Amino acid sequence: MDTEKKYLFPLELQEQAQAVRDGFWKCLYTSAEKEMLHYWILLPQSVKPVELRPVVFQDVGLTNIGRYITEDTSPYVEVWAAYEHCRWEMNASDWLINKLDLMGEKILHQRIITHPSGSGKFADILTSKTMTSGDEVVSRYSVQKDYNPINGGGNYFLIKTSCAARDYNALANQILLIAINWDLMHRSNMMLAELLKTVSLSKKNDSGFKIPDSWQVSTLADNRLVIEHTFNEINHGVINLCIYRQDDYHSEGDIFKVATARFNQHDRAVSLSATDIVSVPNEINTAFTGDIYTCSGEVVSAAENVRAAYQMCIFKINDLWCYVEVVGPHRNHQNYYFEANIRCQEIILSTFRIEKS
Repeated sequence: MDTEKKYLFPLELQEQAQAVRDGFWKCLYTSAEKEMLHYWILLPQSVKPVELRPVVFQDVGLTNIGRYITEDTSPYVEVWAAYEHCRWEMNASDWLINKLDLMGEKILHQRIITHPSGSGKFADILTSKTMTSGDEVVSRYSVQKDYNPINGGGNYFLIKTSCAARDYNALANQILLIAINWDLMHRSNMMLAELLKTVSLSKKNDSGFKIPDSWQVSTLADNRLVIEHTFNEINHGVINLCIYRQDDYHSEGDIFKVATARFNQHDRAVSLSATDIVSVPNEINTAFTGDIYTCSGEVVSAAENVRAAYQMCIFKINDLWCYVEVVGPHRNHQNYYFEANIRCQEIILSTFRIEKS
């Protein structure tokens, strides 16, 4: 018997405009000294601010910039705003998922949204967590991202709206309204943590792709580029990009075999274990022909005691096959190199172009 409680995850507002005007107020948060941290948010009339000055929570790497709670006898709701400054460009959704794992939140439902501006993926996520008291709390999280014009890098923001699990379904529409009605008051003109630079694949600069500014590119062969995230001679991520003629290779399996042959060399000092290749609809670049082929896995170097995350994509463009592989640290709570690596691969895929000769 399925005894797990079902929690609603509405995606569209049911409230009428007049009900919103009557039941909510617009909070303008300006308590932080820096204008780039100011935001507005719609809150129920019964929910009022109790903590406005920024408070750093070292254990989760977040700075609280506003806490609001129910102050009457209606079901208790708590709204929490927080942010983190990060050096690297990454998906706001990946940043949030990392934080949820760190905070011990169980994901119940999620909606991942690709921003049409090219600034990456954002998230709207419903979670549950059992507190030390035994009480279960349900929370809905949403995220924003903006360039930090003072220190560089990006500010990653979240809004968390929580209530007791027993009250959640009755409050689901109210919580949705809070989760999707907030924004920054002083946005920069760039929804990226880093500037993007162009890598040219031709003398005429009519073929190429973009990468975040902190990445470096080198050429290993006529058909192979290496894009690295290296600082102080320590590599935190590497992307191999290989190009092959379709006349020479007839399937994605052929491309995978030739592109990963190096993992079977050097007496298997470095080995790759990967899932089966699957095809996914191409929703990232209209220049590609057909589906994208992908798989993930792990690269192991026994000699160096290294285990690295692996993810690859194969696609066709014009009369060519392209193989794009990222290898780097697994997701962890000490840094965001995993998230930065995945985002760089996505930017390459979304901006890749080859002009016909």
